[in-house]
Amino acid sequence: MTALISKLLLVSKLTSRRHPENEFHVTDVPDDLAIEIDHNDSPISKQPAEWLVCFVPGLKKQWWHRFTHPRHKHVFALKMVGDDQWVLVEPWWTRIMVTTLRTDEAVKFLRWGAAGSILRVTERIPGAGSQARGWANCAVLISLMLGRSYWTWTPHGLYKRLSAEDGVERVELDVFLEEKLTSTMHVMSEKALSDVPTLIKLSPEAAFMEFGRRISKVMFSSSSFSFYRFAVSEAPRFPAAAGAYFSHGPRQAVDVAKALISHFCASGRFHECNRERASRAFLSMLRGNLFQEIALGCRTEPDEKDLDLRIKSVVEFFLRGANDFVKLVETHEIEESVQPRQPEIGAREQFSPADIRLPVILPVQQRSTRRLMPVERNVIRVLGHELKTAGHEA
Repeated sequence: MTALISKLLLVSKLTSRRHPENEFHVTDVPDDLAIEIDHNDSPISKQPAEWLVCFVPGLKKQWWHRFTHPRHKHVFALKMVGDDQWVLVEPWWTRIMVTTLRTDEAVKFLRWGAAGSILRVTERIPGAGSQARGWANCAVLISLMLGRSYWTWTPHGLYKRLSAEDGVERVELDVFLEEKLTSTMHVMSEKALSDVPTLIKLSPEAAFMEFGRRISKVMFSSSSFSFYRFAVSEAPRFPAAAGAYFSHGPRQAVDVAKALISHFCASGRFHECNRERASRAFLSMLRGNLFQEIALGCRTEPDEKDLDLRIKSVVEFFLRGANDFVKLVETHEIEESVQPRQPEIGAREQFSPADIRLPVILPVQQRSTRRLMPVERNVIRVLGHELKTAGHEA
């Protein structure tokens, strides 16, 4: 009897992970394709995922809408699979659309969902659904995808059945987006900005080069552009989420830049300056027109080599080129109320006369003796002309 029980226990363990050479192996499958499968007959084992199931009104009037719930005429589902990647499953009349979306694209579907109802539902693996359901409309297909066995053919019927389950939650979109942006931007900022003590041990040039690389790696990533597009386009509808994007993203970068500048000022390696505005000026130079061009789809993201050259130029101009600006400002004092003219060259649009005295100034003994690049000479020449003009007008 003991031997029989031991044998049964052994068999139960083996069935949880079947080897291709046992009796379950299909002889017609080549040996090099034979693989192990789990107890659900799947090549891999996955944990159940959470889906946002959206029950929505129609976007276009259909004849059958009169027979359905006013706000639950269609159903689709989304799930987040990365910081900036969503999977959409939407049954159509003619196909099932399964595709990936960026966050700024997924929000458009979530806004549609908020016009009806959004439920947070965990799928069941292997599930208890059945293909013997007859009419494969949106409610039936989403129910099958979630592994449910409900015999309902309407979106509202599925909504009522799912709402009655333990663990299913209704989603308030504004709260959900704020929490999601807060957590995602916090993770992105931690990766780029968490190691400030290491930076302050470096020279000013090395510290700002490393800081510029970290910021640019995040700033020019596809995720960053997606969140930026979301914040810009959806800020009027979701101000709290847009605020979370700024507070846990750009604002954190300004604080770290300010901390670096404060450290080098305290150690005597920088002259005193308006640290807040100097920090913003450095980050604005890193962004430049390049960020807007990529965000608007006018060009592709730069490769690592081009980005590194750009960072080097920005750091050199920020730390050394500022000395030439301050000489001009000392000669022509500019009041805060004087408004600068429209820029004549692209490189000058990052500054106004009131901001020129703000970038970090290296002490005289640390100034670079290299010759200015043509673009820098051009910037200084034009800014000098502007300052003289503004000084005479004042």
